[in-house]
Amino acid sequence: MLILMLSMVILVAVVFIGLVVFMQKVFSKEVTTATSHLDKLTEEYAKKEEAIKKQYEDAKRQSQEIIANAQKDGQQQKDAIVKETQDAKNKIIAEAHHAAEEVIKQADNARLALLAEVDDRISERAVQKAAELLGVVLPENLRSEIHEGWMKNLIASSLEDLDRLKLQDGDAAIKVTSAFALTDGQRAALKAKIKEKMGVETPVAEEVDPQLIAGLLITVGSACLDGSLRFKIQEVARGKR
Repeated sequence: MLILMLSMVILVAVVFIGLVVFMQKVFSKEVTTATSHLDKLTEEYAKKEEAIKKQYEDAKRQSQEIIANAQKDGQQQKDAIVKETQDAKNKIIAEAHHAAEEVIKQADNARLALLAEVDDRISERAVQKAAELLGVVLPENLRSEIHEGWMKNLIASSLEDLDRLKLQDGDAAIKVTSAFALTDGQRAALKAKIKEKMGVETPVAEEVDPQLIAGLLITVGSACLDGSLRFKIQEVARGKR
């Protein structure tokens, strides 16, 4: 009986040991499998982590490049805008200076023209005044004698330009303004000269203007031939010989 019990105990012990060994192998296999799977997951995770890290680095690098390019483009655009603004400013300033110079030039030209006109008016007025004063200071009998001699010379040789005075349609007569009233002889000689030089015989309207000092002024329409002493004095005063 004791031997049977001992055998049973040994058998149980053997079975237990076998079960323990079997369980160890099973657990070892499961642990190995689990550890292998875990290692594989860890490796895949590391790969994914590395890929994610690489993608992050690439994205970071690309973003830095984009930011750098954007900053570069922005600086270039800024420089271009500043240059365009400066060029526009310089152009506006140059145009303003040119316009100011033109205004100053025009103003100076206008000033010079005005001064010249004033000088001309003063000179013309001085000439006219001198002729008027000469007519006033000369005694009438002396002016009459001068007029007589002036008229003889004028009718004889100085009316050669009469042929440039042409009667136009609508011109009713020739107007003769003289410093003294024409004598019959002067009138006849003058009409003959007019007919000779102009080729027509037309009425002559007479007028007296003592301011001519001596001589006469012949007017046909808007054209005139000035043979007065006043005109001669004015020519000499203006430097026309």
